[in-house]
Amino acid sequence: EANNHAFQATLHRCDPAVNRHYSFCDRGGCEQTTRTKADAYGPGSVYNIDTTHPFDVETEFLKNDGVLSGMRTTLRQEGRLEVMEHGNCNKAYLAKLSGAMATGMSLRITYW
Repeated sequence: EANNHAFQATLHRCDPAVNRHYSFCDRGGCEQTTRTKADAYGPGSVYNIDTTHPFDVETEFLKNDGVLSGMRTTLRQEGRLEVMEHGNCNKAYLAKLSGAMATGMSLRITYW
């Protein structure tokens, strides 16, 4: 999720799909945001990622022995980086997402 003042990447765990439909996904999830660092992201040259100019986003899903163990989101702009490691995510929570990812869970991006 993002706007020109904040960028947030959140993992959400869902119950198993029935007929390719997920009936429940947790609303809170495990999030990492640029709001925790005052000069990370925003409009203007005082920010490491200046949202008045284009920037790249890369998200990596890390795994150990086939089990999701982390997520890393990197924002890049003209040699500058902001990295969100999701180190606050509980390992058991991440592991529960492994099955859904293996069966093709989709990535959703929103702009707000």
